[in-house]
Amino acid sequence: MARRTGNLLFRIFTWLGALLVAAGGFALAYEIYLAVGAGAWRIIPAGQIWFELHNPSLNLAQAIVQRYLHPFLWDPLIAGFLQWPLWASLGGFGIALMIVFGRRRR
Repeated sequence: MARRTGNLLFRIFTWLGALLVAAGGFALAYEIYLAVGAGAWRIIPAGQIWFELHNPSLNLAQAIVQRYLHPFLWDPLIAGFLQWPLWASLGGFGIALMIVFGRRRR
């Protein structure tokens, strides 16, 4: 039974990784669409999208990380990650999930 549960979790995380890669592809396509319309390339940071979608949760995440974990985690690490392009953040995390939880050959 434990073996089946492990396989199911590996499949779920692999599919989640694939969905994140697909979302990263859509974010890149949207960035290209905006660049063609504006005539200039403008990178869309992941933090900007989070801020526009739900500002209170971004502020809450910052407060929780700085207060209960460590301030160092937010300022150079998470804030730096939020400045990356959205497509790179989603796609990179998705690829990492697919590599770690991908199908193993015996």
